[in-house]
Amino acid sequence: MNISGKIIGFFTIALANILSVAAQSDSSIVYPNFHFNEGIYLSFEEFKANQPSISNFELQYKGGETYLLIPCPDSIQDKKNCYVENAWGYCKDRSVYMHQGYRNNYYRLQVIGALIHFYVIEMNYYDPVMDHSYNGISSTPVRKVTNREMVMEWETGRSFEFVYKNFRIYLSEKDVELYQQLELAKQKRKMIYFYMLKYNERHPVYIRNK
Repeated sequence: MNISGKIIGFFTIALANILSVAAQSDSSIVYPNFHFNEGIYLSFEEFKANQPSISNFELQYKGGETYLLIPCPDSIQDKKNCYVENAWGYCKDRSVYMHQGYRNNYYRLQVIGALIHFYVIEMNYYDPVMDHSYNGISSTPVRKVTNREMVMEWETGRSFEFVYKNFRIYLSEKDVELYQQLELAKQKRKMIYFYMLKYNERHPVYIRNK
């Protein structure tokens, strides 16, 4: 490359850095201490923009489930409060909760960044007699509760189970350098949480200030 080419390359990189800084000057980095606005987010896009559609709401806990209540003075049934159905999630007391997709249960987002970390609680019912016998005698179903760790991509909303095998593949596609560090780490299967946080530090996401 000649001198003029090097000069053009230098200014191209410098201009790109300036534009990047300018684009982020009116935004706030999400990880690790960003405070989301309290309210009900009707969609994933509202959450990513930090713009809940509903700010005036209450929580009602009933039968192990969480219900989102809002004032509805114009209801033809003369109700004072109405339930919000099909919300993506809500923010309360600086914590964000995402609807699990079934009934009125929500997961608290433990870490929010380029990768969002949360736990899911799965409840399965089975008949212990039917599972271990073919005599046709049924007994009272037993509930089995299982906890699983999940991560979700900020950009796409795609989720996958947070285990070494899945995370290893993810890093190999998204951050080769970090993937190589993980592979060289001792007790690598126990280090995936640390490397998830490291990934969020290396790949910051921003929300535009309003």
